[in-house]
Amino acid sequence: ASIAMHDSGGQGAVESIARRLVEMLDLHGIPHISSEAATSLASLVRRHPSIVSVVSAPLPRALKYISEPAGKASVIFLLGECGESIVEAPYVLEKVIDSYDSIAD
Repeated sequence: ASIAMHDSGGQGAVESIARRLVEMLDLHGIPHISSEAATSLASLVRRHPSIVSVVSAPLPRALKYISEPAGKASVIFLLGECGESIVEAPYVLEKVIDSYDSIAD
């Protein structure tokens, strides 16, 4: 992700890296990888808003499987940033809000 953050990978590098990170969101058996991928994607979207279309599709599903707090926070941020292109984003965020009181620190 460092290459994408510094624009040093050439044309198409940011999108390619974003796609690989999106694939890592679905690694259900390795929660820390999914969490770090979500955190890296959040940083990439902040720096390169043009990749929202690459990132947005798996986000509602990813929130179900990421268990680490930093990863969940990153997916929630991404749902807000990509909300215009995700039909179910408001409903996913509503579930997060409804369960907020039961979240352990």
